[in-house]
Amino acid sequence: MDSFSTPYLDVTYHPDQQLLHGHWKRGVMPFELQRGYAAILDIAAEMNCRFWLIDVRRRTGVDASDVFWMMEDFFPRVYPRLGRTAYVALLMAPHHLAGAMANIGIPQNKPASQTLPYLIQRFTEEAPARIWLEECLQQDSVER
Repeated sequence: MDSFSTPYLDVTYHPDQQLLHGHWKRGVMPFELQRGYAAILDIAAEMNCRFWLIDVRRRTGVDASDVFWMMEDFFPRVYPRLGRTAYVALLMAPHHLAGAMANIGIPQNKPASQTLPYLIQRFTEEAPARIWLEECLQQDSVER
């Protein structure tokens, strides 16, 4: 499986770019959020893809319990499934990014030099997100 589609989420793996692209199409209920991210991780594991562009600009209604689930349940499962650091570029609407930056419950962007089982960066435009992912891919290739 290299793609997944529901009324709320499209996920496609692009082998030429070594990139998994997830596009949330609307706000979701918690069970949809969890199913969607489970599908993202399943495809990433199957394709051995650690570079993700996740477009959340249309997904609204994220609350503290969603953030808690992401940080305490979902992301801890990523490294065991992929075996190496995952690089996640979140593409957000400007007002959502401002809210995320102001929310102390949401981890902020970390420096690229910090070793974590995953690295998340937030963007409001796709081009810089793709550039960051390409830089991560190049750096990862050098480190191998």
